[in-house]
Amino acid sequence: MPLRAISRDQRFRVLFVEDSPEDAELLQMQLEDAGLRADFLRVDDEASLRDALDSFHPDIVLSDLAMPGFSGHEALRIVREHSPRLPFIFVSGTMGEDVAVQALHEGANDYILKHSNARLPAAVDRALREARTEAERARAEAELMRSQRLESLSLLAAGLSHDLRNILQPLLIVP
Repeated sequence: MPLRAISRDQRFRVLFVEDSPEDAELLQMQLEDAGLRADFLRVDDEASLRDALDSFHPDIVLSDLAMPGFSGHEALRIVREHSPRLPFIFVSGTMGEDVAVQALHEGANDYILKHSNARLPAAVDRALREARTEAERARAEAELMRSQRLESLSLLAAGLSHDLRNILQPLLIVP
């Protein structure tokens, strides 16, 4: 699914994969206090995550790492299957350096520790900007490919026209 282009002053959709409503509310307040305008939805299991991806169409996913019966790694895998370029940030209370590196290798855009989440708004803004830039690059690349195909078709048509004219020329001379 293509990502929407979002400017700083536009509303965007944040999907929390979080088992604690209080933690999700604190993250939401921090984003709102930073001036980011968003709609928020919280899910805490696989089925509701899949439903939210299809119906809520988030612009970014913020996920806890460890939840009862569901893991952030599983959430990341599901998000990547659904929308490979959708920004995904882990926001966890416990994350060692090795876990953070593994998360980045699995495709997470960033990781934030809950007890020191002052950089959350900047990380969200950066992830959205990078996703917007990537979407614009992909769109420009597709447009370039389209124009190159059209140019190839026009060259082919000109060549065919020339060859056809050469074949028909002797027939036009005969009375």
